[in-house]
Amino acid sequence: MKNVIMSSIVNKDNKDAGPKAKNDIEKILIKEGFEPLNLELSRNKVKKLLYALIGLNKVFRGKKIDNLVFQYPIYSIFLTQRFIRAIRKYTKAKIYFIVHDIESLRAYKGDSSYQKKELAIFNSTDGMVVHNAAMHQWLQENGVTVPLEELGIFDYLNPNAEQESFFYDQSICFAGNLKGAGFLQRINLKASRLDLFGPNQASAYPKNINYQGIYPADQLPKYLKTNFGLVWNGDSLTRCDGDFGEYMKYNMPHKTSLYLSSGIPVIVWKKAAAAKFIEVNQVGLAVADLNELDQVLTKIDQQQYQSYKQNALKIGKLLRNGSFIKKAIRNLMQQTAGTRN
Repeated sequence: MKNVIMSSIVNKDNKDAGPKAKNDIEKILIKEGFEPLNLELSRNKVKKLLYALIGLNKVFRGKKIDNLVFQYPIYSIFLTQRFIRAIRKYTKAKIYFIVHDIESLRAYKGDSSYQKKELAIFNSTDGMVVHNAAMHQWLQENGVTVPLEELGIFDYLNPNAEQESFFYDQSICFAGNLKGAGFLQRINLKASRLDLFGPNQASAYPKNINYQGIYPADQLPKYLKTNFGLVWNGDSLTRCDGDFGEYMKYNMPHKTSLYLSSGIPVIVWKKAAAAKFIEVNQVGLAVADLNELDQVLTKIDQQQYQSYKQNALKIGKLLRNGSFIKKAIRNLMQQTAGTRN
């Protein structure tokens, strides 16, 4: 049985690092016996078109593959369509998608033409790993009929030591691109401390909010030394808004995995899809309004925090081991073992 994990690289000479979530999944599945196969993409539109029309055929011609796992999206509907067509033409492989983002819910929200094409691509696979129950439900309600397996949360390979302190001082961290986090300039904290990490620092922040700098992804966890990690998006304190705020009702932000893999409990918007995972596993809090954050954190005692912390360390070990993607892929392949392409 030959299993392949397919990844995309933008520059074959320097092997661009790309998103950590995709890189981690590739590393995890390679250890599980999958063979890596790269799609060599160019930023040049003409070269990308030629690759779609000619190059893909060369990639798959003569290849013997039983199961091919593809990390979606590669941000080109046309190239994805040609990719699937080439696999079907030259191999007998089953095609499984690991969905990182659904563009119809994000960058192309409200674009019915794009949504129709994207859903058709999904239905041309043999099955998909999706983030959670909310994403699963949306796909089914919008006509996706292939088998769907829920990941739950993205694994996170973390080479740094876990943050093991159980001392509770109402401290929070927020790591990510600060450009889309206007709420940070509106939040009012009196009893709590919020540390910020990432690019696009604002010129000033309110009291008790401290900018801590930018660190490479593989080093950042060792600088996260707070009680909680915050997952929020947009300008509002009462909901996640903006271009990607509503998307949080369907996706599982990779930031959640960063915190938990570091042994740090999470605070998330109550209406986010991630809230269910946080609450079921008791690894943090789901809040409706950041105006109440001080009050909520003040009510937590040392014993309650210790419980969150222990659970976060437990989930963090699973994330570091790749447990969630290994289970999801195994279950998906078992679901479709008796089906034909």
